[in-house]
Amino acid sequence: MKAKAFEAARALAVEQGLHNVTMPEIAKRAGVAPTSLYRRWGDVGSLLMEMAVERLNETFPLPDEGTLVADLTLWARRIAAGLNADTEVNFFHVLLATTAMSSETRHHVLAPRLEQLDAMLGRARLRGESAPEADSVIDHLIAPLYMRSVLGMPLDDRYADKLVRTLLETMTA
Repeated sequence: MKAKAFEAARALAVEQGLHNVTMPEIAKRAGVAPTSLYRRWGDVGSLLMEMAVERLNETFPLPDEGTLVADLTLWARRIAAGLNADTEVNFFHVLLATTAMSSETRHHVLAPRLEQLDAMLGRARLRGESAPEADSVIDHLIAPLYMRSVLGMPLDDRYADKLVRTLLETMTA
């Protein structure tokens, strides 16, 4: 049911825009009862957000390049490229479309991505590298990328690389 619901939601979002997708439409296209969707996700925003996070995790798993600087650099560059992409149903568009979602629900839905981040930082520590806490990565790398996108400011590899350098420099300061 989950795969059918996610595919139906994605298709409807492409056709109608994220703000116009409803649970009954998703249920109809997926061939399931609307009550099944409401019981599992509660509302359309939660379904869309879980769909976007799952797609993000599958399409862009956090890198494992052998060093923390390589992992963070590749990840930051992917985020910048994704934020620059002109697609209706990317993670960031869904994130913005679901701003009314409770912080508890958002945290629950994003937990798999945070677990990937913790695993990436843990791999670095196991290799003997000094690694920041996940909160520092969010504050000094992820948040600036997303904020620049909100403000319509340019994002490129050079800016992503600068954020990684600054993050890692703050650890040694």
